[in-house]
Parts: sequence; structure tokens; C-alpha cells
Amino acid sequence: MKQQNVFWGILLIALGTLFLLDRLDFFDFQWRVLIRLWPLLLILWGVSVLPVQNFFKVLLALAVGALGIVMYGHQYENYNPHRSVFRYNFEKDEGRIRDTLVTQIFSHELEPGIKSAQLQLEATAGTYTLSGTTGDLIRADKRGSSMAYNFRVEELDDNSKVIIEQVDRKIVLNSNKLNKFDLMLNPDVEWSFDLDVGAAELDFDLSEFIIQEIAIDGGAAAIDLRLGTKSLNTEVNINAAASAIRLIIPHEAACRIKTATVLSSHSFSDFEKISPGVYETADFENADQQIFINLDAAVSSFKVSRK
Repeated sequence: MKQQNVFWGILLIALGTLFLLDRLDFFDFQWRVLIRLWPLLLILWGVSVLPVQNFFKVLLALAVGALGIVMYGHQYENYNPHRSVFRYNFEKDEGRIRDTLVTQIFSHELEPGIKSAQLQLEATAGTYTLSGTTGDLIRADKRGSSMAYNFRVEELDDNSKVIIEQVDRKIVLNSNKLNKFDLMLNPDVEWSFDLDVGAAELDFDLSEFIIQEIAIDGGAAAIDLRLGTKSLNTEVNINAAASAIRLIIPHEAACRIKTATVLSSHSFSDFEKISPGVYETADFENADQQIFINLDAAVSSFKVSRK
């Protein structure tokens, strides 16, 4: 057995187990907390190259894994950088004594002179949907779990920045998966997105909006995006791990995809391979509408369709 196989095998098993337990609602997995424990990867790698029998390597690796679980629990318990500035409407769920449901409704008027806006969203656990438009700058409706969010808007000149962050990160069994978050945006301003998606389902229909840029940092997520024809140029940057990603783009739009993937699969309909990791639709350089997609993914699936 090769020493590299021991390292990568144990690492994939550990990550797969964490994602599976999260999907089964045993706990609410937080990718940001796990990233803090990256030095454990160096320790595991060191174990894999030790000049000892594989049996002892496995024992040492299991011990490191157990230590990692303990450290993750400690970091999770103390990881709470945000404080709420909102009052919430609480409802007792009689069927589940352990939970208190939180319902929140956010809205912000479109101020005169605003031409562009950015949505910065922390989407962890649950289902996040964007469909439909509003005369306000933004409207949001959150329901179905004990999770709560901090919402604020920053305005500078002709630009607005909408920030939606999770208030706390408590582990609530069988609750966070019920989290439902619905969004509507104003179609008369140019939008950009900064989305942090962890262990969540994201379904954004952006076909009615002018989109300048989309940046997604995803882990153990299911991400669906639909783009429309209202934008001349749109840049999409995706950094993902253990995620399923699907993009639907207009058939009349030209698209260039640049990929850097590890242990990932992809499907690019109607694309031609230009060079290693680079794919384009026909006559890309002369198209009126161009979409640029940059993908950096590990252990993920990625599909782009033209409709």
C-alpha cells in the first residue's frame, strides 16, 4: 500500500463522514470552523510518511481524527463573531419542545440615485431562494427554524451594499435543515453577489436582473443559478468543495469557462475545449453578451447548460 493512499484515503473518509452526518441532521456543519483546523492535515500527512507499519499509521491517524473532532467541537462552541441588532418574532413549536422558531421579515427602500447594489449573504444550512422582483431595494422572508440573521444596508454615493449574516451558529438537531429564506430584489439596479454557502441549497433565478459579478464560496452545497439576457458582461467566480453546482445561461449568450478542479466532474453542453481547463462557446470573441465563469472546485460536480 502506498503511503499517499493512506493519507488521502483517511482524509476523504473523514470529510465524507462529516458531510454525511450533517446531511442526516446530526449536527450543523460549519466549513469555516473546519478550515481553522488545517494544521491537522500536515499532521496526517506526516503520519502517512512515517517509516512504520501501516497498522500503526492507521492507529495514529484515528487518534489525530479523534483529536480533530474534540477541537472542532471546542472551536464551534466559541465561534460567534456576530451580534444581533434586530428584534425577532419568536414562536413556540409545540411539536418540538427543544426548538424556538424565529420568523424575520427584512426590507429596505430603494433610495433615489442608487444605480448599483451588492448582496453579501451568509447562507448556511437550509434553503435559500431568489425568485421575483420588488419595488424596494430588497425584501427577505426567513422562517422555519431557530436560526436568526443580522441585516444591514450600507450606502455610498450611487451604490448600496446589503449584508445578511447569521447571528449565531448553535447546533440544533433536525432544526437548521428546515430553515427557509426567500429573497426578492429590485430589477432596476445593477447587482453583484458575494455568497458564502455552506451545507445549504441555493436556488437563484437571476434572469430578471442586470448582473455584474457573482462570487460563491461553497462547501457541501447544492447551488442552482439561472442567468438572463439583461447583462452584457457577467463574471462568475466559484470556489467550492463537495458541492453540486448547476448554471443555466441564455442560449444566445457566449460563455468562456476556466476550470481548476480536483476529483470533480463537469458537463459543458455546446462548449469547445480551447486549451487544458478552458472551454468556450462558438464565436465567443464577437458575441454581444459574454459570460465568464472561473471554477476552482474539489470533489464536486459542475454543469453548465444553455437554454
